[in-house]
Amino acid sequence: MIKRAEQGDFIEQNKLGDMYYLGSYVSQDYKKALYWYTQSAEQGYLPAQTHLGEMYECGYGTLPDNVKAAHWYTKAAKRGENTAQNSLGWMYETGKGVEQDYTLAADWYYKAAAKGAADAQYNLGTMYEAGKGMVQDSRQAFEWYKKSAEQGYAPAQTSLGMMFAEGYGVLQDIRQAMSWYQKAADEGYAVAQSRLGDIYETKKDTAKAIYWYRSAAEIGDTSAQTKLGLMYSFGKNLPKNPIIAYALLEMAVSSGNETAKDIYDAIAKGLIPAQIEQAKILVNEAEKLWALIDSTLDEKMKK
Repeated sequence: MIKRAEQGDFIEQNKLGDMYYLGSYVSQDYKKALYWYTQSAEQGYLPAQTHLGEMYECGYGTLPDNVKAAHWYTKAAKRGENTAQNSLGWMYETGKGVEQDYTLAADWYYKAAAKGAADAQYNLGTMYEAGKGMVQDSRQAFEWYKKSAEQGYAPAQTSLGMMFAEGYGVLQDIRQAMSWYQKAADEGYAVAQSRLGDIYETKKDTAKAIYWYRSAAEIGDTSAQTKLGLMYSFGKNLPKNPIIAYALLEMAVSSGNETAKDIYDAIAKGLIPAQIEQAKILVNEAEKLWALIDSTLDEKMKK
């Protein structure tokens, strides 16, 4: 393979790039992956051009360079490569490496979505829902989310669940909302887990609500961290524990959750410095925090 790659075989060059990228049969080496993807991409090989765009976008084997990423995505996207079309759409939506242009973003998403790319279908749905680059159309958003969700794409499943839960773009149907949330939650998607927890809390099924909040909070969902923090703060459905509450709310606040801040500040006023220090240790050594939380859940189940 190496000999053929060195002789200019662009397919073998791309394969060699994949091997170094993944660390398959060789030690992982992003710089070598970048080199071989470049050799292949410069000969016009679509997969290599898309890979190269990703390398520059993410800074694998090189410093991040959105302009170069957009350059390579554009080359592949214009020749019909789905992943590149979706990635280029994202760059136009966010204005990374190109001038922000919602209309072009939606156009590129559509090109990939029409060919069945689930991530592009979801992204196109978000554009319709927000009215970015097109007239706002909740029904079109629903249809594109549904296409993506039916392929198992967790963000789309979650958005579809939200639409059913809120009756937005479709008749309200809590059972359908729960069904779609469940699919995404089972895949480990934190937002869906938190939303599922909300429904179970509304239904007064606190055990299931806490289960899903706990799962979502560990993954990093700030809404779930805040809700668990509130439960521990006030002793609602969980044993009162201001140290756990403070630790959870600090996680949420540090990730930008403004809702958690006022509660966090109020709890801090009621703690002595040693308790605050203990809570901060739990934040920094998260496995201890989750073990402590699980022990309180076990105690609750025994009662």
